[in-house]
Amino acid sequence: MNGDARTFWQTFRLTLLVGAAGGLTACADLPKLEPGAGAQIDPASPAAAQVAEAIDHPGPWPTFAGIPEVPDDVRNSAAWRAAVEDQEAEGVYTSRNGAEDTWSLTATAAFEADARAQANPLGLHAPTDAEMAESEAYARALRKRATPPPPPR
Repeated sequence: MNGDARTFWQTFRLTLLVGAAGGLTACADLPKLEPGAGAQIDPASPAAAQVAEAIDHPGPWPTFAGIPEVPDDVRNSAAWRAAVEDQEAEGVYTSRNGAEDTWSLTATAAFEADARAQANPLGLHAPTDAEMAESEAYARALRKRATPPPPPR
C-alpha cells in the first residue's frame, strides 16, 4: 500500500510540473492570442498614423498604483451586510404574513360560500315562483280594497 501512495505522489508531482510548464508556455503565447494583433492597418483611415505609432511604441503597462481610490459614497461591507439582512428580514416577514397556499384549488365550495356571504350580506336573491305568486295575490287584494279617487269637480 505504501508503494501505491508513493507512486501516486510521484505521478502527481510529475503531472503538476508538466501542467505548470504548459501553463507558462501558454502565458508566453498570450500576446499572439490578442484579438487584432496581426491585423493590417487601413491606410485610408484618418487614425492610421496614430495606430501605427501606438503599435510601434506601446505605452507602459498599468500598475496597481494607477487604480483610483474608492469614492466616498460607495457602501462599505458592513452597509452591504445590513442591506442584505434587511432584505432577508422583509422576505421572512412577507412569507409569514402572506396567506398560506393562496393559489391552490382545494376547498373551493367553502371559498364559494364565504365569497357569496361577503358579496350578499343581506341575503338578497331572485324571487322564486312561489314568492312572485304571493306578491301578485297581495297586489290583487290591495286593488280590491282600494277605493277610486273622487271625480274631478
